Amino acid sequence: MIQLSFSTINSCLQPNNSHNWINRQLGLKPEERPEWKAGNIAHNIIQKYISGKEKNKDLAHIEYRFPIVEEKDFDERCKFDFNFSSKYNIIGFYDGLDMDNGRMLEIKSSDPVWSLGRFASSMQRKLYALSNPKFSEAVLITCSKYPERWSKEKPKVYSVKLTDRDRIEASNWIVKAVELLESGKFDGGLEDGKCTNPYCYYGSNCSFK
Repeated sequence: MIQLSFSTINSCLQPNNSHNWINRQLGLKPEERPEWKAGNIAHNIIQKYISGKEKNKDLAHIEYRFPIVEEKDFDERCKFDFNFSSKYNIIGFYDGLDMDNGRMLEIKSSDPVWSLGRFASSMQRKLYALSNPKFSEAVLITCSKYPERWSKEKPKVYSVKLTDRDRIEASNWIVKAVELLESGKFDGGLEDGKCTNPYCYYGSNCSFK
C-alpha cells in the first residue's frame, strides 16, 4: 500500500513540481525556513486558546472551541487514514477536531492572511472533507505568522460548508496525482534537468540544483 498525503501530492505530484518525487524517494528533507518555524509557534498559540487551555486577549473574538487539537507534530488523535483504492492510502492530520458538531479546524498563518475565497477553493480543505463524511463544516483561523502583530491585525475566522462537490473534486485531484505517479515522468519543474524554482519545496536541498 502506497501512502500519500495532501502535502506529498501538492508538493511532489503536480505537473510543475514532480521532480520533487525523486527528492522524496532519496530521503531528502525540505530546506528549513524561518517562516515555517514562526508559523508553528503561531499555530501552537491558537491551538492552546481554541482548546481552552490558555487565554489570549488577541484571540478573544474567536468563539469557536475545539476539544481536540494537535499538541505535537503528527498527533495521532488528529490523524486521518483512509483507503483511496486497493493500492493507495491517504493520510493527514487535522489542526483541530470537533466531532460532536461535525467540524474540522484549519489554521493558516501567512502574510498577508488568507481570504475566504482562497480557503473556499483550497484543495486541502476539500481533501480533508473527503477524509470523513461526517464533517459538514470547515473552520479556518488565519493570522500573521508573527503574534506580536495580532493586536493590530486581528486573526480572522471563516466558516465554509463541506459538500459532496468538494469531495468529488478532491477525489479527482487525487486521481490525477496517481496518474502522474504511475506515468513515471518526474521532470516537472525542471529546465534542462535543473531546478530553477526559487520556491522549490526542497530549496537548497533539492538534488536538481
